[in-house]
Amino acid sequence: MENFERFNPTKLLFGKDVMDGICTELKPLGNRAFIIIGKESVKKNGLYARLVSLLNIGGIAHQTFEGIKSNPIYQDADAAVQEAKKFGADYIIALGGGSVIDTAKAVAMGVSVNHSVWDFYLQKAKPEKALPIFAILTLAATGTEMNPFTVLQDTEGGSKRGYGSPYLYPKVSFLDPALTTTVPADYTAYGVADLMAHALEQFFGLGNSPLTDLHTAAVLKLAVEYGEKVVSHPDDYDTRANIMWLATTALNGSLTAGKNGGDWACHGFEHSLSVLFDIAHGAGLSIVFPAWLKHNQDKFLDKLAFLARHVFELDGSDEQIAPQFIEKLEAFFTTIQTPTRLAQANIDKSSKDAILANFKQHKVSGQVYKLNEEDHSAILDLMW
Repeated sequence: MENFERFNPTKLLFGKDVMDGICTELKPLGNRAFIIIGKESVKKNGLYARLVSLLNIGGIAHQTFEGIKSNPIYQDADAAVQEAKKFGADYIIALGGGSVIDTAKAVAMGVSVNHSVWDFYLQKAKPEKALPIFAILTLAATGTEMNPFTVLQDTEGGSKRGYGSPYLYPKVSFLDPALTTTVPADYTAYGVADLMAHALEQFFGLGNSPLTDLHTAAVLKLAVEYGEKVVSHPDDYDTRANIMWLATTALNGSLTAGKNGGDWACHGFEHSLSVLFDIAHGAGLSIVFPAWLKHNQDKFLDKLAFLARHVFELDGSDEQIAPQFIEKLEAFFTTIQTPTRLAQANIDKSSKDAILANFKQHKVSGQVYKLNEEDHSAILDLMW
């Protein structure tokens, strides 16, 4: 078992109407809220108006920055930083999914510096502080509501990067499963694929940690069970609640105890797809992960067999059931209608050279299973 440290200061409020108590959480930290939202959905479904009403009743001044994209860009974060500075924000409220919360994290650390937030992601600077972040989650997927990580991209530069700092844990996150019932079926499914990819990335990290491995397998097994249910019964509160908690658990540190943190090559591959083709993150991961597993399966047949037994309840020797896990995983993604091939995302083979160039530019490799350019090409071929 690897050495590990557990630290998660985020206060999580989970359940129906938990956001109604937001002013109680905000007031000890000031009375000027800078709100960040996406494009139109939270206005159309009335959630934004509900938040504004709560803030008005609570006597909290507020200003809003809107228009965050599903693959968020650092330029929007920089623009929001300037507005937050002028407003004199005491804290940031992120109302939305992972892209909005990740942008809020960038803004929170950007208000105290005079350079672009992108410098953090380029490892040119480190934050010394950040404004408190309050997250109201509307899409179960990334787990950013209970972790210190953020991902932004530079579309023009063809780069998508992550950054992590203890300053970026949300102060309080409000998780009301009812708020996710308006999420379209495709993005609901992408969220399921996303949370499963997070669990898998950590599972393939170094370290003999049986309890953590069983916990990971349980997350994957329940994601399959409730993933099928949430697509067929999107209005069921209990199903939405289970998916939401699974997504949070998949990347809040619970699955790294005794492990070295994970491999994360698949996220590297997916970041290239996102920045080149603006594909939804979860959709990209459901394409990448089966290909990566197929290419590397001989390196970890025992691990795949473990998952086959505990996630899909398969019987047989490691050699028999290890490849069946990959088949079952692909079949599940197909069932919930997430893509498993690039062609399904309208990416054809004429883009191969551009994709490989981006893989090379970012030196895509795993922390455990190292990859070279030959591996890049072979894995990419398996995505078609």
